[in-house]
Amino acid sequence: MNFKKGLFLTILVLTMFFTANVNAFSDKELKTFDLDKLFSLLKDETNENQARKLENQIWLSWLSAENDEIDGLINDAFHFRREFNLPLAIKILNEVIEKVPNYSEAWNQRAIAYFYQGKLDLAMKDIEKTLELEPRHFGAMAGRAVIHLKLTQRELAKSSIAEALTIHPFLPERTLFPELYDKSKI
Repeated sequence: MNFKKGLFLTILVLTMFFTANVNAFSDKELKTFDLDKLFSLLKDETNENQARKLENQIWLSWLSAENDEIDGLINDAFHFRREFNLPLAIKILNEVIEKVPNYSEAWNQRAIAYFYQGKLDLAMKDIEKTLELEPRHFGAMAGRAVIHLKLTQRELAKSSIAEALTIHPFLPERTLFPELYDKSKI
């Protein structure tokens, strides 16, 4: 076999191997790989503007259930929450959670609605479920910190922000505890 034929066959086999392996992953697994990469980049980012772009990509990923029906329900819940029709937003989020109990962002969004209602105990339970499903959810950690502050639990709030800063060094809520971050990053 000559060199060109051997090279061609090697490239063909490698292409088939890598194509088969990529197709072997589910959309959820590929999304996880993308999130892992985004979190890695965010953790190491030194530029706040770049960090915001990465943060936005993470939020977009979290907000996409990759299911048209669920995405529509989440959009409806957002609409009703913005209109402060919190009972209806919660009802819709309950439906999403019933249909997709492992969708962390549904739990997080319901926590926000409960927070707006002043139901801090329910909000905290949903935040803990969010973090069980997505331990890197810096938004949930920040929400937990805000609830602790509202309950005058400053040290617990500070601990939550410190945890979130290990994931997102430019977390907006970092300004609640200036002693935790490098002020040159503001």
